[in-house]
Amino acid sequence: MPDQSKNENIRSQRRLIIEMIEASMQLAMEKGPHPLTPGCSCIACVNKRKRKLSGPPKPWRYRL
Repeated sequence: MPDQSKNENIRSQRRLIIEMIEASMQLAMEKGPHPLTPGCSCIACVNKRKRKLSGPPKPWRYRL
């Protein structure tokens, strides 16, 4: 039975992550386009913060 409780725990964690993403997307739709706002947890501001922290994108090493 330990495997079943472990699987249920993983499912609940995944469900929580999906709910958080959906909530941040809903907030972005409600707010509409806006500049990067401190403390804003909409998906647009989260992505802007992530890009700002990670710096410019690195050149891709592969060619198609």
